[in-house]
Amino acid sequence: MSSCGSDTEPAATNPATHTVTTQFGTVEVPDRIESVVVIDGRRDLDIALAFDLPIAGMPVETEAPPEIPGPLTEPTRMLLADGVPELYPRNTVDLEAIARVDPDLIIGRDEVIEEIYDQLSHIAPVLPVGSTGTGVSWQQDVTTIGAALNLQDEARTIIDEYTTGVDQLTTQYADAIADTAVLPVSTSEQGGISIGRDRVTSIALEDVGARFGSAWAAATPEIEYGPENVTAASDAVAMIAAITSEEDLQAMNANPLWTGLPAVRSDRIVRTDKFTNDGGPLTAMWALGLVEKLYAPS
Repeated sequence: MSSCGSDTEPAATNPATHTVTTQFGTVEVPDRIESVVVIDGRRDLDIALAFDLPIAGMPVETEAPPEIPGPLTEPTRMLLADGVPELYPRNTVDLEAIARVDPDLIIGRDEVIEEIYDQLSHIAPVLPVGSTGTGVSWQQDVTTIGAALNLQDEARTIIDEYTTGVDQLTTQYADAIADTAVLPVSTSEQGGISIGRDRVTSIALEDVGARFGSAWAAATPEIEYGPENVTAASDAVAMIAAITSEEDLQAMNANPLWTGLPAVRSDRIVRTDKFTNDGGPLTAMWALGLVEKLYAPS
């Protein structure tokens, strides 16, 4: 994504704009953004919040379990309290609802907006963001969105905050990091686990130089183990576990192979949910908090 100023002065009745080129084409982005709609409600929302953009519409997150607070829980609550509308259930896109909001800008995950890009572009200029699944880091997205909105200094500040957090953890917990075999896992209703290198929590562990259990090597970039094979995590003495719902937790605790794992027996499980698997800078900072809990003395 690249950004440059317009060559001509806009008409007095129109807001000033600048030209931005994205993977989907060239758009004219207002110099002054007064309303933003986020399409997917994950990384796009995360980044919009990190830049303190004026969010005017977002999808309904129908899956989030209320019993587990996450990085976007409180910011979303505050948006709703301020009257920001939830436009449609996540995983669907209601173009008419977006048009009614009449935003200055739309931000959305590239995989979601690709097929409806033309329709969205008739409403407002569209800036895409990626995901860990498409190999685009949140830092890349923050840099490109910052450039597109002439917020390069803010983008550097956002990224530097994470880098500083990584450096602090690496120094403070150097011995524990070196001595502790860890794994980041996600669990399922069936009582199995999966390990994915592209998830935000996994990347945070890599960034601090974690020593991983042996199952990590088999994740290329992801691997799943059924309930009968969760002992693949038996050499990890601590885990960050995305156990999203109470049903998932019950399924895991009903599996004696899971409850027999050293990390579970010693209560060295830091619980999160699947919504921290991908995200932007707020999720990444939250993940560093999980990493600190993993290594901090009990």
